[in-house]
Amino acid sequence: MTELLVFCVHLARRGQSDIAFILDALAKVKGAGIAVLILVAIAASFVVGYLAREAGFKLTALSERFTRRTAPPLTASWTRIRDTFGDDFTERLTGLHPILRHLDSGEQGRNDALDRSLPAGGGHQANASLHLFTYSKLWLRGRAPALSVDNTEAEINILVSTILPVLLLAVDATVLSGTPLAIKIIAVPGAVLISLAVMTAVRRLRKTEQAEALRNLAFDFAMREAEAKYPTVERRDDEEAA
Repeated sequence: MTELLVFCVHLARRGQSDIAFILDALAKVKGAGIAVLILVAIAASFVVGYLAREAGFKLTALSERFTRRTAPPLTASWTRIRDTFGDDFTERLTGLHPILRHLDSGEQGRNDALDRSLPAGGGHQANASLHLFTYSKLWLRGRAPALSVDNTEAEINILVSTILPVLLLAVDATVLSGTPLAIKIIAVPGAVLISLAVMTAVRRLRKTEQAEALRNLAFDFAMREAEAKYPTVERRDDEEAA
């Protein structure tokens, strides 16, 4: 919000004492004007923050189009689950969660392409894999909070929201009067490198979030099965001891 304000003032005043002008204007606000200014600033911050987050997701989604060379995270996670727990376990799991059959069908690629033109939140595409990821995430959030991936989701949102402010800060440093030449030279390249590093981290976390949501759904089922068998095992041990 501050960076955008400074940039707008710079455009309006053509670079003449931008920061000093803002500070002088704020010093003139008195009484009820301070409360109004605070409320407007808070409201504007929410709007600008939301727009910055959406722009960050758009940039991240755009970068993902050039990095989709590996197996989808849900497919890779499902393969590991099958290798770890076995075919019988995955059959019981898909029996309780039929949406998981999407991962075993030969139609997965086609199903994912069906709704690819429909946008979804967070830079995702509304396809069958996204519906499966959302199902897993909501199940864990409602029925197994200890296995939820909400912390990863929060980390992704925080990182994505920093991309646009970093780029805007570089623009401010470049165009503002009084900025040292060395800073003007490194500002934009530095901001681009930081943004690329953030987008790389976000792409990694998005894959991790999807893979862990499916893995934790399987963990939840395995733990519930094990818990249900405990009394039977203990009773059998007691009978053998007697």
